[in-house]
Amino acid sequence: MRGPDIVFLGPSLTRAEARAIYPGALFLPPASMGDLLSAVRSFRPHAIALIDGSFFQSMATYHKEIIDAMRQGVWVIGASSMGALRAAECAPFGMIGVGEVFRGYNEGLIEDDDEVALSHTDEDFGFRPVTDAMVDIRASLKAAHETGLLSDPELQSLLSQQKNRWFMERHLLESVHDAAQLPSMTEHRVEEFDAYLRTHRVSVKANDAREALQVLRDLPDDPMPMDERPELPFSLVYDATSARDVVVTSDIGDPISLDKIRRFFCLTDGRSADIWMDVRERCALHRLMVGFGVQLHEADYEAARAAIAADLGVSPDQLQEECASLDLTTEQVQAWVREEAYIRRARAWVGGHSLYTLFTTEFLNHLRRTGEYRATRRGAAFQERVMSGSPHRHAQLGLSAAMAVYSNLSQWKPPADIDVYLAENNLGSRAEFYERLMAGVAAGMEIFGLPMIELPEEDALEHSMAPKISRGG
Repeated sequence: MRGPDIVFLGPSLTRAEARAIYPGALFLPPASMGDLLSAVRSFRPHAIALIDGSFFQSMATYHKEIIDAMRQGVWVIGASSMGALRAAECAPFGMIGVGEVFRGYNEGLIEDDDEVALSHTDEDFGFRPVTDAMVDIRASLKAAHETGLLSDPELQSLLSQQKNRWFMERHLLESVHDAAQLPSMTEHRVEEFDAYLRTHRVSVKANDAREALQVLRDLPDDPMPMDERPELPFSLVYDATSARDVVVTSDIGDPISLDKIRRFFCLTDGRSADIWMDVRERCALHRLMVGFGVQLHEADYEAARAAIAADLGVSPDQLQEECASLDLTTEQVQAWVREEAYIRRARAWVGGHSLYTLFTTEFLNHLRRTGEYRATRRGAAFQERVMSGSPHRHAQLGLSAAMAVYSNLSQWKPPADIDVYLAENNLGSRAEFYERLMAGVAAGMEIFGLPMIELPEEDALEHSMAPKISRGG
């Protein structure tokens, strides 16, 4: 069955006009890092049109997300804004570039990222542009030049002044003020120029977005041909991104990242350290077996599938469907079964091993297997939603005070040695731990309706160790 066609769209074109062009598309907000990966897992789309993306307030769409989507047979189109940039960079791998902005980047006529950047409102206000993109300003000024309103030197001067502005301060009508400062521009000419720009704006980005939607709508019904799909070279960075930053949805509809689910469990369940020991042992045994070149047989895989299915309370035939509800991809299920097969073989002749290693997927697999994943996902996502709207999240408590407050709000007990605790539970630096701890404090204070706590900030927090980026919530 064909999946949906997804469009990441923000300020380049209004949703109303976009839906008029392609009513059947599923429209999502501008993409940030991890959003394409999350969309592929959540919706199993037929195609994706990347038009708008975030890059200033969050990390931009990762190239390997696009390549990974195409590797799985998903058509990916890029145009207008972030999509045009990524299409120029990923065209050799099969991404379809559309429109004038894409051609400009692809042919080297445009080089700077700021050419398509602008400021806009949030989704509640329709992602309306607040500033103008340089590509649109350039097109509008060139149109005025072609009508005879500007001479060649005047055009170049106005373009130069706009280019020298920060992208969040660019407005097309600033060129009217700029023109008034030129000795060659009379008052009458400035008035004509002003009137023209107010009624003859050119939006290359909007035109490209329209074209991209038409191309998306007219794609073949079949997936991307096998011989056109790119390979995805292994990357530790992308492996970490796909394990940590994918956003899933709880059973009550709240979004949350896989990494935050794991950290939520570590801070709300006293068995976390024991689970990590088991996870590390499994990872060590798995890698030892692979390193020794142990060969697996079909009987090993069947036994592994049956064991995992039994722990999940389903039959082996229902394993894939159950794992999909637990936010696992087909490839991750296959990897889990393969790991289990190796572990079962290893445990037949090797004693337990312990090795420090951090894998979000393996940790969450333990929760999936013990039946605790859904509740943890729900709790983490609910905490994130409550915390995100709470003023308590901005309280400057310091690490010691935050631990004391959190212990009074929950069943968690402060450890005797914080650094040993962080290492045992793979919670990262003190700064990462403090960020998640304050999320729990803010949510608890909000739920119980407690007043703000005002304490001087302490020095125990390592501010130089910024938390790793994790999406969701």
